[in-house]
Amino acid sequence: MLERNIDFEGDLPSMNQNIDVPHHVNTFWQCHAGTLDTRQPQRLLTIAQRSELATIDVLETLFLLDIKHLTCVENTLIFDRQRGLIKTKLTTRQIMMNYAGRLGLSGTQLIKQLAGELGLSKHKLPVIHGDAILMPLSTAKRGTTSWYNRHYLNHIEAQGFMTALVYDGQITIQVDMSERVVTRQLAKAGQLQAALQEHHRRRLVPDQSVPSMADTDHEMMQSYTDQVLKHFGILALPGEISCLTRRFFGKL
Repeated sequence: MLERNIDFEGDLPSMNQNIDVPHHVNTFWQCHAGTLDTRQPQRLLTIAQRSELATIDVLETLFLLDIKHLTCVENTLIFDRQRGLIKTKLTTRQIMMNYAGRLGLSGTQLIKQLAGELGLSKHKLPVIHGDAILMPLSTAKRGTTSWYNRHYLNHIEAQGFMTALVYDGQITIQVDMSERVVTRQLAKAGQLQAALQEHHRRRLVPDQSVPSMADTDHEMMQSYTDQVLKHFGILALPGEISCLTRRFFGKL
């Protein structure tokens, strides 16, 4: 029985602002409608499609379920809007390390830095890439863990000590984590996403209070040209000097 339904439109207004207009999802999710209980991965294995070289699309992958503890050849179940349910030998750690590695310096190291600046705990930090925010269910330092995506997440529902993640396309995934913990983690991820966007915005828009290197070189060149012309008694209007200088810098 549902105990509480958390809609983020009031609690976390930034939750749904980046969600795209709902589009096609794999018919797999229509055929297997209902709540998918991550505590019973054996049932999910029977309906999953095997893939040896499984990768994730962070704008479509909703959940990575760690099944390394099971006695089977697969280590991960990938819940993907477009590809359905996929089982692979790759561990969640391998999949996430491969993905985070492609982000380079804008990946985990930058998130740690921003968390420190915001005074947030560096425990269970998400991996953020644009609208996608992949969050671990538990710490991944000592091994593998499951991951869920904030992208396309419409709301969450408290189900006892469990929480149902309700995604766009009527995809519901039940996880072994309390609603309070999920809500707190989502809020923290939202703060980090906003800080990351602001960090990239500042890098794209230079600080107008500090002259750029090009502006400084331009002013020095114009001053030097003015001194040379005066030394040789050559008459030139300031506008002409400025024009010549700008033409010179335009050819660099």
